Amino acid sequence: MSDYKIKKSDYSVLSTSIKIVILTSEFNRNYTSALEEKNIEFLEKRGFTNIEKFMVPGAFEIPAFLEKIIEKKNPDLIICFGVVIRWATTHYEMVAWESARGIMDISLVNPQLTIINWILTCENEKQVEERITDTYALSGLNVLSEIKKLW
Repeated sequence: MSDYKIKKSDYSVLSTSIKIVILTSEFNRNYTSALEEKNIEFLEKRGFTNIEKFMVPGAFEIPAFLEKIIEKKNPDLIICFGVVIRWATTHYEMVAWESARGIMDISLVNPQLTIINWILTCENEKQVEERITDTYALSGLNVLSEIKKLW
């Protein structure tokens, strides 16, 4: 597992007034709320305050909601939180693949916008818990700062 930690230089080029929208899956809420809380705390400690949150039923619904968010809210950054755990059915593959594909498709037709797919796709709850730590601070800010340099 990676030991990546975001450095101040990764996000220091960003205005703290950027408009951030967070989409969080209600399904597996005990985990998605922890992801959301840690990342909002990370952002707020660094001065990012223009944050709006929305709930969606599950990871599968995130791409459809993304379309509306882009149309109605005109954000600079969208962060999508979800947790999909394999368990014993093929439902896992469908949800994991289609939510990722949907987010990527929307990202490709909106290159001016940074969309972070923070949907964890794990084999079991232990893997989920390992990924909800301070070590995995919001690496997406690095992506946004690199994109801003291109603008």
